[in-house]
Amino acid sequence: MKILVLGYSGAGKSTFAKKLQLHYEIPLLYLDTIHFEANWVERSDENMENDMKRFMSHNESWIIEGNYRKVCKDRYDLADQIFIFKRQRLVCLYGVVKRRIKHHKTPRESIATGCKEKLDLSFLLWVLFTGRTRKRRAYFDLIEKKYSNKVKIFKYKHQIKRYLKDIK
Repeated sequence: MKILVLGYSGAGKSTFAKKLQLHYEIPLLYLDTIHFEANWVERSDENMENDMKRFMSHNESWIIEGNYRKVCKDRYDLADQIFIFKRQRLVCLYGVVKRRIKHHKTPRESIATGCKEKLDLSFLLWVLFTGRTRKRRAYFDLIEKKYSNKVKIFKYKHQIKRYLKDIK
């Protein structure tokens, strides 16, 4: 089984991906862990792509969480299931604030080593506006249309809970 988890920041992608990993017992790659180095320094797309391809080729089944649409585009064709989290802005804002509080002193596994959880104005603006551009929405719509037979959209918490309950 090969699974992609896409969507807006703070929508619950990482939590959902972790639950899938625990259920299916397959490797999980959080793309933020290979996109950043310590202190939020961005790595090149080429390095990130190499890491993603290595991960996919070394694992018969996998879960990849995160967007980074310019990198490793063949993952969409290879995926058996694609989940897209299209949750409302304020729900996502609540998610990042809750995450910041929860991981104030402890690192979370879905970010790169040496990156401390932060919540600054630029990230809040990203969650509310910058990360929700017309181009980003069009990207999600394209994935949904092109891979309609394997895409599941989550807009509400009850949909996520229902899905997780149904797979048990």
